[in-house]
Amino acid sequence: MFLIAVDEAGYGPKLGPLVIAATLWEGPTESSQWNDTIAEMWDVMKTPVSIDGQRIRVDDSKRVFQSRTQRRGDTSPLGNLHRAISFAHRSMGRPESNWQDRLSTLIPDDLDCVASIPWLADMLKPGRWLRELPDQWLSEESIARATQAWAVPDWKITDARARMVTAKAFNAFCEPNASGTSANKSDLLGETSLGLVASMLNSQRLESHKHGQIFFDRHGGRRYYAGVIAATFPDAIVRVVDETSRCSVYDVETATHQLRMHFAVKGDSFVPVAMSSLHAKCLREIAMAFFNHHFEDRWLGPEPYQPTAGYPVDADRFLAAATATLNSQSIATSDLIRCR
Repeated sequence: MFLIAVDEAGYGPKLGPLVIAATLWEGPTESSQWNDTIAEMWDVMKTPVSIDGQRIRVDDSKRVFQSRTQRRGDTSPLGNLHRAISFAHRSMGRPESNWQDRLSTLIPDDLDCVASIPWLADMLKPGRWLRELPDQWLSEESIARATQAWAVPDWKITDARARMVTAKAFNAFCEPNASGTSANKSDLLGETSLGLVASMLNSQRLESHKHGQIFFDRHGGRRYYAGVIAATFPDAIVRVVDETSRCSVYDVETATHQLRMHFAVKGDSFVPVAMSSLHAKCLREIAMAFFNHHFEDRWLGPEPYQPTAGYPVDADRFLAAATATLNSQSIATSDLIRCR
């Protein structure tokens, strides 16, 4: 059996990318059984352990990023996010030794789009990594306590993949089509999340597994997902198991896999979803660091540059001060600001 967990970061901001991340976990290949007892095994990863001298646990990314240690002035902008993901990366046994090398395999579907955006392109250019961002993964010695304390019997995280949706791609998705109808950001989140799962299902790693559990943090207030599942998997048989105010569950039978998909309120309370949340948040923070570095270097504002996190009020403050800078670079609004 395998498990894919999906979560996002950056759904609400006006500036910067929307990032959707998925982690893959593999268990006993012969098993098709799933129950609450199996799911509860991951709770061990909520127990804080020392990584790189800091107490870390796997939790919703906002809690990890805004932990007490982070607020006390951690020297790294990514802080505990990077520490937790170093654990995940080492556990996967992937060959990449640093963040920049990993980006090419973490966001393969969006490399060309990211490379076309001036304030994000340096993320992919050798030698242009920002010095204030951590690059190398923490050592095996640094994560040793987590490796021991967070072991889940018979299960292991084996891969992670993400989509980085730039403002330009975001706006293009929401543009009205020839018939005058348009999609919204909820449609974008649903289609991109399920498309990410579909791409992971094609992995050779999963050829030995028949059964899979797929977990999502519920997409805002959305309750019904059968339509978007059927659109993403047009040859699959989709059956509604449950659609309640707390969780929507579907059985999806494809040519190669039997899947159960869960869309749960506060889905990131489940550790695998939280680990995906950490990946998404870390990637968005990296993107925003490059965003701020780009505009600070070219700043023509009336006051010294102040970094932005991209959320609506702060984004409006940035945009009001950035008029001369944006005009000097002939930056199209649709390339920079999410219009919906």
